[in-house]
Amino acid sequence: MAFEKKHIAVLVGITLFVSICIIEFGLYRVSYNENMKESERILKIAYNLVDNSNNSKKFEKLPLGNLKEAYNKINTNNISNEPIANFDKEEVVCADDIIGILEIKKLQIEAPIKDGTSQEVMKTSVGHFIESDYWNGNVSLASHNGGTSAHYFEKINELSVDDEIKYITKLGTKVYKVQSMKRVEDTDWSMVVKEESQSANTQNTITLVTCINGQPNYRLCVRGIEI
Repeated sequence: MAFEKKHIAVLVGITLFVSICIIEFGLYRVSYNENMKESERILKIAYNLVDNSNNSKKFEKLPLGNLKEAYNKINTNNISNEPIANFDKEEVVCADDIIGILEIKKLQIEAPIKDGTSQEVMKTSVGHFIESDYWNGNVSLASHNGGTSAHYFEKINELSVDDEIKYITKLGTKVYKVQSMKRVEDTDWSMVVKEESQSANTQNTITLVTCINGQPNYRLCVRGIEI
């Protein structure tokens, strides 16, 4: 009798464990699907903003410290006021923080970029480090490599030297080729911050940052140079 009770207890325990796993997996999928659906919505808004700008040549050499300030210098009659007027209030607020789009064809990445690297931003978008540059200089971006949030940088460790990275904004499009991949400590921000010493002859760069599985104290940084 005691033997049977022990087996029943084991079966009940296994059943509860499996049930909890199924519930947790279901919640994971719901959360992930909701975040990706919102990410797709933000991406559409980003394309709307970018597609209505014809200022890439006009502002190609503009030294930018603040993207929004630069946008304000553009003749608004030539960009996205008309499409924005057709957005609902929530989309207008959303569009205010959208920088542009990141494309990496090798990894099939097509992601919206928003300003900031808060968890809220990175639920749905690639985040832009506000400590870094927006246009000329060192543009630094971050994304998760797993979890329920949008994990666009899950496979950036598969990039190789000379692979192409495209950064698309209302100011124009920059294309970079991967130059290096480096593991850094999570307290090392030297690859993210603005290049204060950058001269007019120095190449512009883009830096992609994500976590490394099983190494919580380190980050992977992929650095590309504009071509």
